[in-house]
Amino acid sequence: MVQRPIMSDLLLAGIFTAFTMVRLLKGPWPRISQCLATGITGGVTGIFGSWTGMTLFDAIPGIA
Repeated sequence: MVQRPIMSDLLLAGIFTAFTMVRLLKGPWPRISQCLATGITGGVTGIFGSWTGMTLFDAIPGIA
């Protein structure tokens, strides 16, 4: 029987993915907390979701 991931597993994976992606792509994460927030949100969907969230955040002018 295949066990589906539970929400806490997805959230933890999203948080760790976001911290890693923001650190690798943007630098120290305390300076750019908005990228960390979009990275956590996108990280729940997978590793590319975190990168896509940060890219879209940078692409929309006037947010930062």
